[in-house]
Amino acid sequence: MTRHRGNSRVAWCVAALLSLSAGVARAEPSAEQAAAAEALFREGRELVAQGKLAEACPKFAASQRLDPGYGTQWNLADCLERVGRTASAWAAFREAADMASRAGQAEREAKATRRAADLEKKLERLTVAVRAPADGLVVRRNGAVLDAGAWGAPLPVDPGKHRVEATAPGKRPFSAEAQTAGPGNTVTVEIPPLEDDPAAAAAAVAAPQPAGPADPRPDAPPRPAGGGDGDGGASTRRALSFVAGGVGVAGVVTGSIFGLIASARWNRAQDEHCRTETLCDDKGVALVDDARSAAALSNVGFVVGGIGLAAGVALFVTSLDDAEPAAARVVVMPAVGTTGGGLAIQGRF
Repeated sequence: MTRHRGNSRVAWCVAALLSLSAGVARAEPSAEQAAAAEALFREGRELVAQGKLAEACPKFAASQRLDPGYGTQWNLADCLERVGRTASAWAAFREAADMASRAGQAEREAKATRRAADLEKKLERLTVAVRAPADGLVVRRNGAVLDAGAWGAPLPVDPGKHRVEATAPGKRPFSAEAQTAGPGNTVTVEIPPLEDDPAAAAAAVAAPQPAGPADPRPDAPPRPAGGGDGDGGASTRRALSFVAGGVGVAGVVTGSIFGLIASARWNRAQDEHCRTETLCDDKGVALVDDARSAAALSNVGFVVGGIGLAAGVALFVTSLDDAEPAAARVVVMPAVGTTGGGLAIQGRF
């Protein structure tokens, strides 16, 4: 039984590696996502025209999450600045400049960089200082975990009040509220050494210790020598598992390579030759066609790879234990798209 659980973990590791390989190609938004992003963008623009900036900013942010683009990012940054969220606007303009730089759009990059530089002079900052961090200390700012690397650093924040909390096992929690002090100023919140919490310590001592797992098969008979079937069937299946696994690996590698090619050509077309996903010049049309052809080959590679790896895993597992062949099951679910593919493997051995 222990070996069966180990084999299951191996199968899940294979699935995780395949997911990482397939995820190299950037997923493009679906037609529905693009349509929703366009509708949200237009709604945001209408709200800006009506002077309803506080309602417009979330529309631009939602549109950008669905279908990222420089224009949407610029409008989001401008909206955030106009509602007084200087730190958020500064970060948004910086991101817009990065997007323009990646697309080779120097004029747009310079424009966004200038706006970010103007805002940087007005930034208000908050420093969270930790005097004596307890084991397992977790610090949160406005409910979000603040990484330990950010402790003691003056970080830009939007103007207003900010809540800082600190918790640790066996300690009493700490919380404080800080108000920013105006453009160019930094406010510091110091977290003192957390006090012991007697109630938490007593509860930990009184908690019953979990018992170790019982042997699920105390009377299981010893396995016969030679792998269980005695006629060479296990050895044959094991050899075939390696062949199938090799085919699977080759398919995954092929799918990954063509997925990268598809992603690169799609990105180049959208960044340099297309105004929208479908409105492109002649060079953009050729690049999009090449990307789709590469994506199709990527999908085929991943499907072949999935079948090969699934067959290899199944053959290998059944060769280990002929006494329980019905207990082993492998399910392969290919995942394909316009710019790449992948697969997931589920197993119970």
